[in-house]
Amino acid sequence: MKIIQLKLRGVRIPLRFQFSQSNNAGADHSHSAIVEIHTQEGVVGYGESCPRTYVTGEDIGAVQKELLQLSPELKGGGASSAEEIRLMLSSWEKAGIGPSTRCALELALLDAWSKSEGKPLAGLLDSAPPEALYYSLILPLLKPSALEEQLLPRVRQFSPPAVKLKVDAKLEETIDKLRLLRDFFGPGLPIRVDANAGWTLQQAEKIIPALIEQGITSFEQPLPVGQWEGLKALTGRFGQEASIMADESLLSREQALFLIERGCVNHFNLKISKLGGLFSSLEVYRLAEQHGIPCQLGAHFGETSLLTAAGVLLCGMAGNMTAYEGAMGLFLLEKDITLSSITMGLDGKLDSRTALPESGLGIVDEAVLEGYTQGPAINPNQILSSLKSNIKR
Repeated sequence: MKIIQLKLRGVRIPLRFQFSQSNNAGADHSHSAIVEIHTQEGVVGYGESCPRTYVTGEDIGAVQKELLQLSPELKGGGASSAEEIRLMLSSWEKAGIGPSTRCALELALLDAWSKSEGKPLAGLLDSAPPEALYYSLILPLLKPSALEEQLLPRVRQFSPPAVKLKVDAKLEETIDKLRLLRDFFGPGLPIRVDANAGWTLQQAEKIIPALIEQGITSFEQPLPVGQWEGLKALTGRFGQEASIMADESLLSREQALFLIERGCVNHFNLKISKLGGLFSSLEVYRLAEQHGIPCQLGAHFGETSLLTAAGVLLCGMAGNMTAYEGAMGLFLLEKDITLSSITMGLDGKLDSRTALPESGLGIVDEAVLEGYTQGPAINPNQILSSLKSNIKR
């Protein structure tokens, strides 16, 4: 597998409903970086990441800059095993390449390698996912009236195994929304809440016990990144009754070890894009497992089926997760970029045996991909002439 060309696409796909959370209001499009690897043998590998400035500090421009940095190393190179790819990713991480760039490149390399071999990625990666995965329904941050009048009527056919609700610091409104959800889906519905780093310590100390009384036992990223002592205090006070989960605070194995050693949290959210790909996500999972920290599979809103397939593979490489997020596919996206969208059923069920393609991460519809490509603005003076044709504008 010899690489002859790289392309980067900034992809924006309209969402079927606006997706808001406390650190990102009113998103109505997906935001993905799609990397293409073209090989001498005529194979094209596709990889995806979701650069988020409010999570990893990255945007599409940062991915572009790092790809330009790595292009001389990649062109003419390749990989013939999972271990070779893993070692490349490890060296790039040590060189300071960000998680979004590493994730998109890793998945593109794996996709191209699997297609070159003509074998399923699950077999090549020794991934054996459960026959069925059950995905939670993720609901954005809305006023109670908007939740009741606008969103819930659009999901009335769903019978999800669980719901994750994006919340802010307005306790009474949150309680009203919990009541609406249980009236709508049934009183036994498991609900998790995600504050997206939107609470102060004082607010969290008030909100968490009140929501525990409402049957909530999972609180994702209650405090801003860096408030380690506050997280530790919350875990010490409420950790026997509830999960205090790290998301934005967890971007690497080193951060995972930091959180574990200081007792900051008792649960991890693993998002493949923010952690730099499958291999680095697996490292964090194994470290957490060694220390008795449960993990859930997370997802950025607007992920296409490329990252959904990667999530299924991670579940088969790792082991049990407490919850599964993602696989929203055409429920959220106007269109998916693969010919067959990996989308959960109305009951949240995804059959992993039929979800994963025969090779790679999926067959990309090139016309759809081209139609949603909005390439980053590139300053020609900053690009080496020999690389001008390798980055998709």
